[in-house]
Amino acid sequence: MGDKIMWENLYENLKNDSEIRELIRRGNANLGVLGYTDHSEAHTALVTEKTAWILKEFGYDEHTQMLGKEAGFMHAVGNAINRSRHAEYG
Repeated sequence: MGDKIMWENLYENLKNDSEIRELIRRGNANLGVLGYTDHSEAHTALVTEKTAWILKEFGYDEHTQMLGKEAGFMHAVGNAINRSRHAEYG
């Protein structure tokens, strides 16, 4: 139970971190200049929820689902650096 709370808190901390949120906003702005569609915080939230849902549908445990949410959230940070390979940068 303690591990579950720790991972949930990590995800909440990521979502609420002002620097991370600013990187997502800047990444969205960078992509807008390049002609890409929305990659805002709303898009990022959708990615995190869909990632967790897919992992759940494939039978992965809650810990793995939470890791998926965290990875889905962090991949968007990479857009502030470079669109190419943004998932790895984030």
